[in-house]
Amino acid sequence: MRYLFVDTGAWLALELRNDQHHQDAKAFAQGQGRQYQWLTTNWILSETLTMLRRRTNHAVAVRFGQRIRASQQLSLLRVDEDHEDRAWEIFRDYNDKDFGFVDCTSFAVMGAAAVRWAFAFDRRFSQFGFDILPHLG
Repeated sequence: MRYLFVDTGAWLALELRNDQHHQDAKAFAQGQGRQYQWLTTNWILSETLTMLRRRTNHAVAVRFGQRIRASQQLSLLRVDEDHEDRAWEIFRDYNDKDFGFVDCTSFAVMGAAAVRWAFAFDRRFSQFGFDILPHLG
């Protein structure tokens, strides 16, 4: 099975019709994205739920959370102390990049799980050496 890490930006693009990447995200998820087992972290879920609530409303965020928690296509990985330590190293050492700490936790989890692909619209994943899907022209 091939694994695909799903970032906050991808979740938002799937959920928000007014997101600039909505159509690309939807097409990818309904097509090529089905070939992967999706992974995300509790930190990404937290960030996504908060942003959905702020950009829409509580009910939308709750429905999203319920779908995610019930999904058979998604594995929710918990950021643990080892991941946080590795994230801190990345955050500290890459002063030439604008990585947020949540980005760094994602990189740490992906590295530990040997995941190569990220469903993301964030160049930071490719800056750290991961491949981003979908490929946009």
